[in-house]
Amino acid sequence: MSMSLLFERQLSASVDLCYRQSVPILRVSHPSCAATISLFGGHLLSFAPTGESSLVWMSRNAVYDAQTPLRGGVPICWPWFGQSGSPSHGFARRQMWQLAQVDEQPDGVIVQLKLSESAQSMALWPHRFEATITFTLTQKATISLAVTNTDQHDWRMGGALHSYLTVADSEQAYIDGVGNQYLDNFSAGAAQPAPGKVTFESPVDRIYTGARDTLSLTDPAGNRRVYVTNQGATSAVIWNPGQAASVQMADMDDDGYQHFVCIEAALEQPDTLVSPGQTYTLATTLCDEKARR
Repeated sequence: MSMSLLFERQLSASVDLCYRQSVPILRVSHPSCAATISLFGGHLLSFAPTGESSLVWMSRNAVYDAQTPLRGGVPICWPWFGQSGSPSHGFARRQMWQLAQVDEQPDGVIVQLKLSESAQSMALWPHRFEATITFTLTQKATISLAVTNTDQHDWRMGGALHSYLTVADSEQAYIDGVGNQYLDNFSAGAAQPAPGKVTFESPVDRIYTGARDTLSLTDPAGNRRVYVTNQGATSAVIWNPGQAASVQMADMDDDGYQHFVCIEAALEQPDTLVSPGQTYTLATTLCDEKARR
């Protein structure tokens, strides 16, 4: 990842704790892959199998003040998605997560972060919980968000793993495996028929409720195909803001829309019931064609 990181200390053979401005970042350098993970937001910033470029995109204009959600990578949207609560996309991406475990493996590294309720979270969402993010980083990247209800009553949640995937040219890229109908967020969620493929010649903000578990992103300009496998999701959200919206986002490069598309493992409505003692897991795996063989 091309960012200036200030080394703090070594945590294991392959993992260092670093800082960028106010944000603590785990830097992973393993024979199988390289990655960076922000403790603020529990957020994967980069992931590259050895010898390759990052599968995920980060904005050059992302703000590292440990208060502003980071633009790019794989944000954790929880306990709700989008505008179904305030702040948008939940509070998890605005919280400092605690490092729970670093586990060195022959084929990669497992990093685990935890978050539980605080006075700040209870003011926004009055429920007790323990959330654990597990990053399994080999030649693939698996992000697993497991949330346990530690309260005395049922509660409901939504959320998403909001993957920004790198492409050389979004207007040439396309996604397969989404199904034949979507809800269009540009048309107040109206259902629209679709050909089983998404292209990005214009802005896209769609919820595909019939998507396969595994979707493929083909990037002809970058000569790459990336596979996204989602578990525990009720839909796949596909997003690219287009040029006009990119220019309006202070934390996005003006040409940023050309270099990513989002495939999100989503619980788009905040209605997933979790009873006391139960755990719900939402997960996504990112890999390229080579790692999938």
